[in-house]
Amino acid sequence: MITDLKYAFRMLAKSPAFTAVAVITLALGIGANTAIFTVVNGLLLRPLPYVEPDRLVVLKQRQSVLELADVQAQSSSFTAISGLGTQAADYSGGGEPVQLEVGLVAGDFFGVFGARFSNGRGIVPEDDRLGAPRVLVLTHGLWQRQFGGDREIIGRNVTIAGQSYTVIGVTAPEFESPTATTEAFAPIHVFYPNAAVSRGAHLLRAYGRLRPGVSMEQAQSELRVIDQRLADANPEENKGRETTLLSLHERMVGDIRPALLVLLGAVGLVLLVACANFANLLLARIATRAQELTIRAALGASRARLISQVLVESVLLALLGGTAGLLLGTWGVDALLALKPADLPRVENIALDARVLGFTFGVALLTGVIFGIFPAWQATRVKISSALAAGGLRTTGGSSRLRNLLVIAELALALVLLVGAGLLGKAFWRLTNVAPGFTPERLLTMRVELPEARYQQVPPQTRFRDQVLENINMLPGMEAAMISELPLGGSALNHNFIIEGRPPMTAGEEPELYNRSVAGDYFRVMGIPLRSGRLLTRDDRADAPTVGVINESMARQYFRDQDPLGARMRWARSEGVEWITIVGVVGDVRHFGLAQTEEPAIYTPYAQADQIWKRWSEIVVRTQGAPDLQSAAAQLKQAIWKVDPLIPVTKVRTMTEIMSVSLSERRFNAVLIGIFAGVALTLACVGLYGVVAYLVEQRTREIGVRMALGAQRHHVINLVLRHGLTLAAGGIALGIAGAFAASRVLTSLLHGVEPTDPSTFLSVVLLLLAVTAAATYLPARRAAGLNPNAALRHE
Repeated sequence: MITDLKYAFRMLAKSPAFTAVAVITLALGIGANTAIFTVVNGLLLRPLPYVEPDRLVVLKQRQSVLELADVQAQSSSFTAISGLGTQAADYSGGGEPVQLEVGLVAGDFFGVFGARFSNGRGIVPEDDRLGAPRVLVLTHGLWQRQFGGDREIIGRNVTIAGQSYTVIGVTAPEFESPTATTEAFAPIHVFYPNAAVSRGAHLLRAYGRLRPGVSMEQAQSELRVIDQRLADANPEENKGRETTLLSLHERMVGDIRPALLVLLGAVGLVLLVACANFANLLLARIATRAQELTIRAALGASRARLISQVLVESVLLALLGGTAGLLLGTWGVDALLALKPADLPRVENIALDARVLGFTFGVALLTGVIFGIFPAWQATRVKISSALAAGGLRTTGGSSRLRNLLVIAELALALVLLVGAGLLGKAFWRLTNVAPGFTPERLLTMRVELPEARYQQVPPQTRFRDQVLENINMLPGMEAAMISELPLGGSALNHNFIIEGRPPMTAGEEPELYNRSVAGDYFRVMGIPLRSGRLLTRDDRADAPTVGVINESMARQYFRDQDPLGARMRWARSEGVEWITIVGVVGDVRHFGLAQTEEPAIYTPYAQADQIWKRWSEIVVRTQGAPDLQSAAAQLKQAIWKVDPLIPVTKVRTMTEIMSVSLSERRFNAVLIGIFAGVALTLACVGLYGVVAYLVEQRTREIGVRMALGAQRHHVINLVLRHGLTLAAGGIALGIAGAFAASRVLTSLLHGVEPTDPSTFLSVVLLLLAVTAAATYLPARRAAGLNPNAALRHE
């Protein structure tokens, strides 16, 4: 083996061009797979950083504090179950106010996750009761960032959301909250004293740890029984209650698994193309070493010995390609992270580790063995006497057929990837051209969160909004401002509603309507067109008639041929609430994303809300020109801090940036599949070029005879082109069949494009024909330029 290895190194060093092409070919295929596998490993395969993570589960539907208490009391499937909600809160610490995401804990949350602490302790059930002291646990990151890693932090009082909390613990560095952005934790009853008042206040995500020996199916069956008990005991709040149990791992990464598996399948096709090319290179090299191998066989080398020698060279090349691929893959991971979607979870786990190394070199070793076996066997197929008489080993029909089949396979795989890239690219292009229903240019946005301690009631919230809008409208360069929820954010509050004069419906079965509270020149700022009636104005105050403006979806679905202006509606479960008079109809807005159609909605004035459960809002400003983000943000922050200097201002962005971020996952998929398709097409064309060039080399004498007998230059070109395009036709036919089957996998990733879109398939076929014709024409032109006399003397 050592002798074979030394000989292999010598032979590869003597053929640097062949070695370089083979290594680069495999590096491209293996590197792409290494990069994607590193991401898949970090997100899907690495275990969660908790004690016995396989036993951790999550209840898919959010729970109220009362419902969670019932599940805790009635369930025997869990060793512990707890709840976690999130709430944005301000913290100043003497400097510029910042916004923290506080985790609101119910039950033994840290016990469920087996959390460890670098300092102090966690929140226990005794801390989560009315009248208990206000306590706070900091994450290790927040402790380092805001408190400088002060070891004396335990017992210190800090002010969060206008209330004083005593710090009792700091989590260990490796602790990872299931809500990745949470920076501190507090008991929910301390943060929200009224949290246990209503069963309808679904503030919590419930997490549990299964008892040893209890399966997910058993726990799910028990939850169904509990759901039925709660529905019987509380028909108004829990009718139709149905709780679904998920593993925590599935909850955290389940949404991204389909896209990652599609990418993994795509790079698998790239690897197959690279391997087919590698096998073709080996077959060509065996042909050039025909005489050497024949002489070695004549001198007594056994067939097994020759196969071993060729196989060692193949494996050595594959390992060199794997090493280069590992370097390329490492760079590729950095590129992937630069392109990653904004909400990609567990990003910190994406790193090179032993599993990635094992995968890379495992793939390289298998490639070397599997795709080196046939060339090695081919090298020993002929009889020594006939080979020596012929001057060496000649290419057999079987070898030529195999090389042709490999090229056909490469072209077919490249076509499958090109179709996938074309479909995703077309779907992405269509989304970028979807009209959002508003004018995003020159819009600057930011978020503010009003602390409950100072803004629990509607009047102070209204005063804050009015004063902030007045300050902003006085700033130079600001055209108009408004406060509301942002489109494309996916956040909205929906209610059951009743239209006056319509037949009554069973409670809880009334239709639902999204309610968007607005302040300021909302429709003017956003550029939402008025279809009929009027817009909301500053005159729509708390003491004015209660009014609302509906969108076109609401008008079409619930009024059809009727004029909705002047019609009245109210919220179904709000006793004593005034009827809302519809005074206008505006255009639809893609509120939940560019790929989703608008739902029926009504816009109401903030000033007329009877209560505002949500104290965060987006301030949106239309500037007179393209905004300088940094200077404009500084001006706007000062306008807000003149009203309340303790309000944190976060997420300062332009609306075009928000639109771009909303498409980041689709852009990520389209770009990556496009890159993989480009690599596969390049490798396939290189393979086709190699096969056709080798064909010209093998048929040089025949071409010389044809030219000596009067064949014209274009006849020779057509002869060679016919062979190349025949291979291309075979690859296209096979690839179309594969693409029809594979494109179904992309259905969930497409918008406005069918998986079998004819224009995409036709474009890809024409592209492949053009590129393969170009790859074939080069050796064809060289063949046509042969000197007949020299060709006749060619051996």
